[in-house]
Amino acid sequence: MSDSPLGPVVTAPGATCRLRPSPTALAVRLDGLRARDAAALDALLAQLPAPPWDADVPAGDPLAGLLAAAGFGEYARGTLWARPVEGIPGAAPAGLLQVEDYRNTMAGHFLAAERRAMEGLGAFAEMGSPSGYEWGEGQGVFVVAYLRGELVGFAHADMPDGIIDWMGVIPAARRKGVGTALVRGLADRVRAARGTHLMAFAEDGSAGAPFLAAMGFAAKGARTLLILRAAPAVG
Repeated sequence: MSDSPLGPVVTAPGATCRLRPSPTALAVRLDGLRARDAAALDALLAQLPAPPWDADVPAGDPLAGLLAAAGFGEYARGTLWARPVEGIPGAAPAGLLQVEDYRNTMAGHFLAAERRAMEGLGAFAEMGSPSGYEWGEGQGVFVVAYLRGELVGFAHADMPDGIIDWMGVIPAARRKGVGTALVRGLADRVRAARGTHLMAFAEDGSAGAPFLAAMGFAAKGARTLLILRAAPAVG
């Protein structure tokens, strides 16, 4: 295992990954996981701290089969979307809809909105409530939207790479410009940090995919999320 500013790197003959907190499960994300075969994957997993572990792999990648054979189960499917921040308008002036930086003192209102916005999503089922994002002040960029004084939407992204890892709008506030305002707020922060793109994962069947398409994001490929919650029994 070696250190990296982006997280520890673990290698084995024919396999590698970087460890970081998962944005979509209460687990350690095996980021950028690659494994030549089952033996290489087993050798890599043997070097890791205790599970739970999760991984995000391209749909149809043989790696998904290797992970399933190692005891990982699928918890979500979806598509990765991306677009340049260039061309996304800046945040609109404050009115009835206001976007501001998240503060941990908003946790109660945030958790109530999160439960409504994320209900039915596989990632939220894995995260549970509280998800941990209620303590997200100062981590990456985290913006929330208030409509007539009610917290109705939120978006968190890594910086400066612009990966949106947690975003939602309560059903009653959808199609009212809330999601657009949140994306504009994120784009402003990414531009200020000299980032170039926004990226987001949208689960199949959710409102995320049509919204991102309408915002000019392009589909970059189907993805599968898998998790191993506990080490397999031996013997």
